[in-house]
Amino acid sequence: MHPITLFLQKNLFYLLLAVLALNLFQRRYQKLSERKRFATLYLAMLVLSWMILVIVVVALHWPEWLLIPFSLALAVVGAIFRRHTFPFRFRCVRCGQSLEAKRVLFFDSNACERCDPQAEPPKLL
Repeated sequence: MHPITLFLQKNLFYLLLAVLALNLFQRRYQKLSERKRFATLYLAMLVLSWMILVIVVVALHWPEWLLIPFSLALAVVGAIFRRHTFPFRFRCVRCGQSLEAKRVLFFDSNACERCDPQAEPPKLL
């Protein structure tokens, strides 16, 4: 097996865990980040599909070049449904200021604190 295929087989699981962990952290901001929480679930489905593809290619001893078109197909699916899978913006949609990581990952408004003051973070328990 090619080293890249073996690397993917061993490490895609950790990428899936990271995406699902992010989804769990987003539950804290449930009322403010519904779209982004669903986006991380969609991303987790794409990563899981990629992981299954790699495992099938390795287990059934299929040619490794098959990973290229199938991986591109998954990337195209993600790009077609970009509004659902990648709602994360790095700049405020109203004033263009850079957003901090918390705003990028957890707030659906994609606006900075100055432009979106009504979105208060939830209280700690």
